[in-house]
Amino acid sequence: MKRIIIIVGLLLSVQSVFGQDQLLNMAREYMRNSEYDKASETFKQLLQYQPKNEEVVSGYYKSLLELEKFDEAEKFVQKRIKKNKSNRDNYLLLASLYKKQKESKKLKKAIAKYTAGIGQNEQKVKATAWKLVRKGFLEEAVDLYEYGKKKNKENKYIFAEELAVLYAKTGRQEEATESLLDLYVADSRKAESIKSSFQEMFTVEGASDKLRKKVLKRSSKDPDNLQYYDLLSWIYIQQDDYTNAYRQIKSIDVRMKEKGRRVLAFARTALREKKYDAALKSYEYIMSQGNTERFYKAAASERLTTLKNQLLAKPNYSKSDVQLVADKYKTFLDSNTAFKLTESSREYADLLARYLDDPAGAIASLQVVVDAPRARKQLKGRAKLDMGDYQLLRGSIWESTLLYSQVDKAFKQDLLGEEAQFRNAKLSFYNGDFTWSQAQLDILKASTSELISNDAIDLSVLITENNPIKDSNDTPLKMYAKADLLVYQHKYAEAYVLLDSIASEYPKHPLGDNLLMARAKISLQKQEYNNAAKYLQKIVDKHAKDVLADDALYQLAKLYEVNFNNATEAQRLYEKLILDYPGSTFAERARKNYRRLRGDSL
Repeated sequence: MKRIIIIVGLLLSVQSVFGQDQLLNMAREYMRNSEYDKASETFKQLLQYQPKNEEVVSGYYKSLLELEKFDEAEKFVQKRIKKNKSNRDNYLLLASLYKKQKESKKLKKAIAKYTAGIGQNEQKVKATAWKLVRKGFLEEAVDLYEYGKKKNKENKYIFAEELAVLYAKTGRQEEATESLLDLYVADSRKAESIKSSFQEMFTVEGASDKLRKKVLKRSSKDPDNLQYYDLLSWIYIQQDDYTNAYRQIKSIDVRMKEKGRRVLAFARTALREKKYDAALKSYEYIMSQGNTERFYKAAASERLTTLKNQLLAKPNYSKSDVQLVADKYKTFLDSNTAFKLTESSREYADLLARYLDDPAGAIASLQVVVDAPRARKQLKGRAKLDMGDYQLLRGSIWESTLLYSQVDKAFKQDLLGEEAQFRNAKLSFYNGDFTWSQAQLDILKASTSELISNDAIDLSVLITENNPIKDSNDTPLKMYAKADLLVYQHKYAEAYVLLDSIASEYPKHPLGDNLLMARAKISLQKQEYNNAAKYLQKIVDKHAKDVLADDALYQLAKLYEVNFNNATEAQRLYEKLILDYPGSTFAERARKNYRRLRGDSL
């Protein structure tokens, strides 16, 4: 009763702006609550005062349709058309009615009147089509765009974006692809978003091959359009075909006389994706342009990085193989002294210290970086961290902690400082000072770097699980920490003695999985892959519920994939990791590798 009184009051005061606003809010609420009869009456009352208000007209009309008062709705619109024939929106209202009644002939006629007189004006076509889409007339919007395209023959790529979207929405995949290709050629600024659209299509089997064939066909008809070559190279990269991608990129580079600019970008992508052969070909092509060209030295430097990464990715390599690459670094750095203050120096030092047993030479090389006034601060900090690592290799623990502490102090609010802090915490672990190490690790667990955080958590768990009570016997953990340091220093025979001692003296100690992992690490570093697989398998079988089980499973899968060339077993192991350890930090990598081995398009 109270509500009726309010409505009557509003009706009496509806001539006021305030009263009309209140009534409109009431009508909106009726529509939201699906009270269409009340909404219809309220909107009808408002029409007397706001006959041109689009919301009021649309609201009244919608309420009539919902009440299935089709005759009344049609009369309402026809009356509006007679009053104002220039307002074409009324024909759109009529079309909505005929669509609801499934009156296809009348619908077609109403749409024809709505779109009449649009002509070939681009902006008018877009505005009219946008209203059609908004009202749910997708096919009709497509027809309008196609008509507009036909009328604008001088611009064959007009409405490409709009048509691509509508074709996709209406399930016309072939037309959508063609329209996206039109847009790719018409507007290079949209290249990346178009590639994203194509990537979504690649989830359908064979889609990338279909697209490649379409682009090849187009490029043969329009050989001077280099954008097709650029798109082809991208498609080949998606298909993991870096050889053909390189050919396309090189072709553009030659025709555009870019002297390697585009090829350098591709080479870096290939290097990042570990496609070393394609990267080397690219760098060598750039270098063939001549040593006075702009990109020569960058290519020469990054080619060395590629050679190093390619060598270390091989299942087996000899010391002489490493020496060969190290000599190339030395020759390059000696003849291009400016590069001594770049990452090339760190890469060269890494080869000397870790693979050629020359930490002293590595430290001397990095000292040049640290002493150079012009060297970047970040590079100096990383060089000092490396020097700390190499001092540790030599057994100079005091020098090592001094260098780590210098970096920690200089980069307090930086991830580099956190890396130095973690190294010092690890050093304390090696020394058996578990309390101080744990205190540092507790801070580092909250690091914004996932890598540092995970490393800190792993070491913290190792200390906690194997030395849980302060007054308990910490001798086994101290022995293990010392063995871990010996492994780091490549003193494998001494490490084995300590690991055997722990196993024999403390057979029931929870370090069992760690002892096996340490043996596996030694075997991997000595390239004894069968032994490594044996130890990792023992962790998987006997320590399935321990912390290192998922790590061991992932490493075992990688061994089968890379070193034993057994994709079937690798795939089985990746799947086991995904199913048995879904929360593992290795799960996402395992899932990606599993899908790749299965042949999925990634």
